[in-house]
Amino acid sequence: MTRSKKSLIAIVSILMFANSAAYFYAAYGEMGEATDAGGKLQTLFFTASGIMFFPLGIWMLKNRIYSRGPYVISVIISISLILLYVASRTMPLPVVGIQEDVGPLDVFSKIIQGGVISLSLLLLPYIKKEQLGILNGQPN
Repeated sequence: MTRSKKSLIAIVSILMFANSAAYFYAAYGEMGEATDAGGKLQTLFFTASGIMFFPLGIWMLKNRIYSRGPYVISVIISISLILLYVASRTMPLPVVGIQEDVGPLDVFSKIIQGGVISLSLLLLPYIKKEQLGILNGQPN
């Protein structure tokens, strides 16, 4: 495995941990404001999102380039969260209604998720080649 691939894996893993931290911070902030069912649901959602990203980052670091799993799952989750964010700002959603605030933490997490999507998609072709090399008995 080349040094550039290792660097990309490290960067995408760091982005996963940063995204996890951003969601935990958002959950902590929402927890103090949550008085109704919508606020409690948002706290639960932010906590679950933070929990999802952390193990995926560890999986990427441990697995390196030998499995597509963490990268594909991260892309799917990140795209889903971005789409949900856009939907929550453009139309009323059940329980929470329409959200009108756009804060720096929101923008920060969406930029990080965009980076996760980009780098994961960039690494996917290398994973296929690496897997084929392993099957053919070629060294990394």
